[in-house]
Amino acid sequence: MISTIVLAAGMSTRLGRAKQLLSIGETTVIERVIDKLLVAEVEEIIVVLGHEVDKIEALIENRNVKIVYNSDYQLGQSTSLIKGLHLIDDNCKGVLCMLSDQPLIKVETLNALIAKFESGEELIVYPEYNGQRGNPVIFSTKLKSEMLKASGDQGARGLLTKYQDKSTSIEVKDQGVVFDIDTEEDYQELLELIGY
Repeated sequence: MISTIVLAAGMSTRLGRAKQLLSIGETTVIERVIDKLLVAEVEEIIVVLGHEVDKIEALIENRNVKIVYNSDYQLGQSTSLIKGLHLIDDNCKGVLCMLSDQPLIKVETLNALIAKFESGEELIVYPEYNGQRGNPVIFSTKLKSEMLKASGDQGARGLLTKYQDKSTSIEVKDQGVVFDIDTEEDYQELLELIGY
C-alpha cells in the first residue's frame, strides 16, 4: 500500500500569496495536484494544511482525501511531513511525499514511481528529468522513525544522502517533476506551459 502526503501548509513567502490557491483556468494548483493523485495508483491521500487552511480546505474537502491541520507550519516543511506520517495507514509500505505546487506532474509519472518502488527493495525511489533529481519521492516506511525526526524545511531530504546506496531513480519525460512555483515568473511560465 502506498500512502501520499501532500505538503500544502506553506506560506509561499517568495511568491507573496498562497500558491496552492493560484488559478489554472477553472481550477487551482492544489486541486489539480490532488485530482491527479486521485486517479493514480495510491490508496491513501493525506493533505497537510496550514497557511490559508480555510480557503484551501473549502476547495478539496469534497474529495476523497484526509485533511490534517498543522498549527506549526511556520516552523518548516518537516512539521507537515511529521503530521502526515502520524496518519498513514498501518499497512502502508511506502510514503509518496508530494509537493502542493507541482501541477504539471503526469499521472503516468506517479504510477511509474509506484511501480518501481513496489517491484524492488530500495528504500527510496525518486524521479529524474534530464539528469536532475525531482519530486515526488517515495520513502519506505522502514524509514518512518527517521522521517519523524526531520526538522526545518529540509523534510526527509537528508535521507536521500544517507541512503544513497539503497535508493534508485527513474528517468522520466516529465518536466513536472522539477517544476514548482516559487515566483510570479514561475506562475506565468506554468500558465504558458498549460496553455492559458
